[in-house]
Amino acid sequence: MNEIHVTQRLKTLRNRAGYTVREFAEALGYEDKYSSYRTYETTYKREFLPIPMVKAMVPLLVDRGEPPITPNEVWGLAGVSAGEDGLTATVERAEEANCSRKPQKGSVRIREFDISPQAGAGAYIDEHCGLAESHVVLGAWEIPKNYIESYLPNSESLAIVRVVGNSMEPELNAGDRVLVDTDHKIPTPDGMYVIWNGLGIVIKQLQVIPRSNPPRVRIISVNPTYPADEALLSEIIINGRVVGKWTWK
Repeated sequence: MNEIHVTQRLKTLRNRAGYTVREFAEALGYEDKYSSYRTYETTYKREFLPIPMVKAMVPLLVDRGEPPITPNEVWGLAGVSAGEDGLTATVERAEEANCSRKPQKGSVRIREFDISPQAGAGAYIDEHCGLAESHVVLGAWEIPKNYIESYLPNSESLAIVRVVGNSMEPELNAGDRVLVDTDHKIPTPDGMYVIWNGLGIVIKQLQVIPRSNPPRVRIISVNPTYPADEALLSEIIINGRVVGKWTWK
C-alpha cells in the first residue's frame, strides 16, 4: 500500500503536469462543475480512484511535467500497473467484475452502486455500467426477468442504489434500496429522481414549474424538516427515475 494517500498523489501529478484544478476538471469533462472533481483531491476516502476515471487521465498526464510523468504513476492511482503484461488483463478483470458478468438464464443482473458522500461526487451515466465515473459497483442483484419486465419493458437500463440520510423519510429510510430507471432523464411526470445537485448524488422529488422559461424545477424532500429548493433544470443532472424500492422491516 502506498503511504501517500491517493488524493495527495493525484494533486501532485496534476500540479506537475501544469494544470489548475479547473483546467484539469474541464479536460476530464466536468466543464463548469469542477467542484465535483475537487473532492478527489480533498475528501475522497478510498485507497484508489475508479479505473474509468484514471483511464481518462492517462493521455492528459503521461509525458507532461518534469520529470515526465510515466504511465505507471498515473495507473497507480487506480491500483494497477502499466507493465506490458499487466495493465490490460488487470483492467479487463476489474471491468468484467463490475459490469460484464452475464446473469443466469431467465434472470436480469442489476448492479448496485455506492452513492454515499465518501464514494465520490460523480454524476454521469456510463453506457456500460450505469451510475458511474466515481461511484463504485458494490455488487449485483439477479432478479427473475419475467418479474421485472412485467413492470418495466426495458430491464437493461436499471440500477440499484441505497438510500443515504433521512431527507426522504418516511417514504424512503436510510438503508432502503431503490430501483432506478437510468434511461428516464427528463423530469416528466413529476416524481422521485436520482439527481446530481452540484455537491453529490441525492434522491429527491422533482416538480417542473409550469411555463418557466428557461425550465425550472422544485427539488423537494419528503421530510418536512428539509426546505424545498428551486433550480434551473440545466443546473442539475438527472441520473434516472426511482421506479421501485425494497424496505426491510
